[in-house]
Amino acid sequence: MRTVVVVSSSEMAKEIFKTHDQNFAGRTLIEAAKVLSHQESSIAFAQYGDYWRKLRRIATTELFTPSRLQALQYLRRDQVYETIRTIFEERGKKSVDLRNSFGELVKLSGKLNLADFYPFLRFLDPQGVSRDLAVHHKRLHKYFDAFIQDRLAARRQDVGLPKEKDFLDILLDSTAHDFTLQNIRVLIMELLSGGSDTITTTVEWAMVEFIVNPRVMKQAQKELEELIGLNRKVEESDIDHLPYLHAVVKEVFRLHPPFPLALPHRADNSCEVAGYMIPKHSMVIVNVWAIGRDPKIWKEPLKFMSTIPFGTAS
Repeated sequence: MRTVVVVSSSEMAKEIFKTHDQNFAGRTLIEAAKVLSHQESSIAFAQYGDYWRKLRRIATTELFTPSRLQALQYLRRDQVYETIRTIFEERGKKSVDLRNSFGELVKLSGKLNLADFYPFLRFLDPQGVSRDLAVHHKRLHKYFDAFIQDRLAARRQDVGLPKEKDFLDILLDSTAHDFTLQNIRVLIMELLSGGSDTITTTVEWAMVEFIVNPRVMKQAQKELEELIGLNRKVEESDIDHLPYLHAVVKEVFRLHPPFPLALPHRADNSCEVAGYMIPKHSMVIVNVWAIGRDPKIWKEPLKFMSTIPFGTAS
């Protein structure tokens, strides 16, 4: 069997992620991460080292910099408007599904898998998690490969290229013996699946909390009407001027984190944490959901947080 340590308080999370961060920087590879050798190209499940640092450097310097975020703002705006149009087109029906093709992939990856805790069951795959994930991985790989091959063809012919290099071009420029097209495919899949599923989950929970807390919804609507008005759409530049909406989103994150359990870490060496001895190679899971309900977190609310009754209503 496997030794598992669950972190369920803000103090212990600080011990793991700050005081002893380097010792717990490794990853425990769950069976879902090994499908089609996914872990060999993954940024989420890569072990701390040169390859992980290279992936993180590419992501942070080429995707999440202020200049890059500003340059891609028009794409995000178009997608938001498209979502709004879809919601209006679907109104009157029983429900509006905000999920996407990544939903099932994320669901399977986060499913409690007996093979992760009882290693002798791995070859049996008793719940069929690895088999089902392989089907979704292959489908997405085929989808991404089509885009990658089209871009490679455009680069060779120097036609049909975007005006400025996008993230895919940056990744293709980085290809070398230690960074292949397989690595690019997996990195894109992880960034898209992680970014899209978290957004839909957060939006869904925000709508639930608005429904059961109509006073909060009216206050958020009032702020939008006063600061934005009714004659134009909200832009990203408006967000800094919407403190109540900020508080609502943070409270939703606290009560309903998109991933209630963080990705499992690994103790690279035995060490003592707050009086407890953590054996080498133990799986360390941070219970984000429980930490969000830690009194030390919610009894010291952010500005405006005390006006939002989500904590008591839930």
